[in-house]
Amino acid sequence: MSWWGVLPGIVLMAGLWLVPGYLFLRALGVRGLLALGAGGGVTSGLAGVLAIGYDIIGIRWGLVTFLGGCVAAILVALLVGRLLGTTTHPAGEVIAGQRRLATSERGWLVVTGTVAATVLAMAMMTGMKRADMPLQVWDAVYHLNALWHIQDSGNASSLGALSAMYAETTAPYYPTVWHSIVAIAPGFDNVTQASNASSIVLGTAVWMCGLVALSRVVWPARALPVVLTPIIASTYVAFPAVAVSMLGVWPFAVSVACLPGALALMIASLRGNQTWQIHLAHGLGFAASAAGVVLAHGSGLFSLVLLAAPLLGVLLFRQGRRYWRRGYQVPVGLALAVLVLAILVGGYWLINFPPVQAIVDYERGGQQSYFPGIGSLLIDHPLIYVYSVTSVNLVITAMAFVGVYLTITRKHARWLVVALAASAILTLLAAGPPENIFRPLAGFWYTQASRLNQLFVIPMIVLAAGGLSWTCRTLADRWRLSITGTTAVVLVGVALATFGLRWPSQVEVMSSVYSNWPIAWGTMIDSEDELAMIDRAAETLPDDAVVLGEPVNGSPYLLARSDVQVVFPQLTPIAASPERLLLAERFNRWYFDTDVCQAVRDLGVTHVYVDDLSFEEGGKWEDTTQGLHVISTDRPGFELVDRGGQASLWRFTGCDD
Repeated sequence: MSWWGVLPGIVLMAGLWLVPGYLFLRALGVRGLLALGAGGGVTSGLAGVLAIGYDIIGIRWGLVTFLGGCVAAILVALLVGRLLGTTTHPAGEVIAGQRRLATSERGWLVVTGTVAATVLAMAMMTGMKRADMPLQVWDAVYHLNALWHIQDSGNASSLGALSAMYAETTAPYYPTVWHSIVAIAPGFDNVTQASNASSIVLGTAVWMCGLVALSRVVWPARALPVVLTPIIASTYVAFPAVAVSMLGVWPFAVSVACLPGALALMIASLRGNQTWQIHLAHGLGFAASAAGVVLAHGSGLFSLVLLAAPLLGVLLFRQGRRYWRRGYQVPVGLALAVLVLAILVGGYWLINFPPVQAIVDYERGGQQSYFPGIGSLLIDHPLIYVYSVTSVNLVITAMAFVGVYLTITRKHARWLVVALAASAILTLLAAGPPENIFRPLAGFWYTQASRLNQLFVIPMIVLAAGGLSWTCRTLADRWRLSITGTTAVVLVGVALATFGLRWPSQVEVMSSVYSNWPIAWGTMIDSEDELAMIDRAAETLPDDAVVLGEPVNGSPYLLARSDVQVVFPQLTPIAASPERLLLAERFNRWYFDTDVCQAVRDLGVTHVYVDDLSFEEGGKWEDTTQGLHVISTDRPGFELVDRGGQASLWRFTGCDD
């Protein structure tokens, strides 16, 4: 299906992700870019809380029930805002900046935002090729089928809604905020289209709006950094392209996309010279937005701490020093002791929390040198897989260093430099030698450099916005030109220096797991013919069909695309039943192993999915499914139903007797 066909759905999904949160914050008294930038995070938080609550009280998850819950939350926020007197308080208009943006400045922001979002969206769409082209990576297969189960069950709770993905052998905690919103988004024929559209929405709406809000509070005296932020954001490949394609980690991508808006609200809530009501209203908004960051993915808590800790540390130190000098040494000392104790106790509890342990204990290799990682950070080259260097981002890196110089020399927002350094260090720890004793610090992000790299991008963009703004003003003053004309010329230069806002790299990264042959990390669907066969399965197979196939050969896509039940809805038989484990290991011995046939009958297997694509030819490989690698269909008991490319569907009756 072409992208034109899902364009209304993309617009509706963007509204679904931004508008409820925006209205909630606006009701509290948060205004303008702050409310828009943090709106995605608040909506995510509402989705996470409502989904859990609905499951407890027995309300089916759907678009109407979700919007109904949002309306109730907005009314509560309006009541709180009215009680505090902040809903219409004029001070809320200037808490983000020293003045409101002029009409012309808002107009230029719309222009740069539209250009940046359009170029980025078109590059991502070009790489995906079609709106219904499935993403061929491990996580994506899981998430697509998880979307199907949420739509089927009407349960989107993070506390056990995806138990069907584990053959009902367990009901684990799994963050389902992304799934809950995408599953109910209107305007799509199937979950593949909706998930691909979410990649566009997260990158061009939630992410960019959050960054604009963060730039607004970091550079409150000037509008130009805010206007430049969307263009700068569109030059980075680490996010959203790598996150939503090569990694396929949509829940983590939601957490990262909502992070800048949450940081912006945190800064606004702590900004001085405001009434306590304004502080409280923005603080409540920050709490709602931060909830969205954390509920979207557990590592969002550590991402928030990583980037926010420098600012909070500075603010707490200043307040403590002020009261210490006023003679309140005992209260300050007690407060410090309580804070340290809370950090130690909370840290110990988190480390021993099972979901966090699963993240930290994930083992991953690394490189023997830090220099490749340093080079990749400087030019924004993906820290995952082997890509050719088709474009670089050196000009924006240079502008970020100018921003670093400005913040240090002018003693303004120096916490950003600390956050930048901290995220860079953790990224390099994850990318470098495994024997480094400090490497476990990166464990909160699965010790994956490409995830930490996305956090590194946030301060880089904001600092680069300040540096590029200063450069434009300096050139305009030196050559006695208008700032508008100078900025336009500079942006043209940025577009040329970044090879069309990184178009070649954006397309390459997206296509490497969507449409290029062979697919990075191994191909599951080797041709358009195989995909067509999967889509035909809704008509070629009976309603009660249950298909057994090697998970990495494309069979799991039958569930999400054709509503056909499969034995393995994810690529590895994690927490599978004993019958499923038996078939994964020994199905190819069915003709003389009675236990295998008993498992086939117990699971109700009616059909078998066979794919002749081998690992040597570019296919994906899974060690735990050796009994499904090679299936001989020459024996009695196999009847051909359909064929597509190197794959085929067979009716299986070998175990009926």
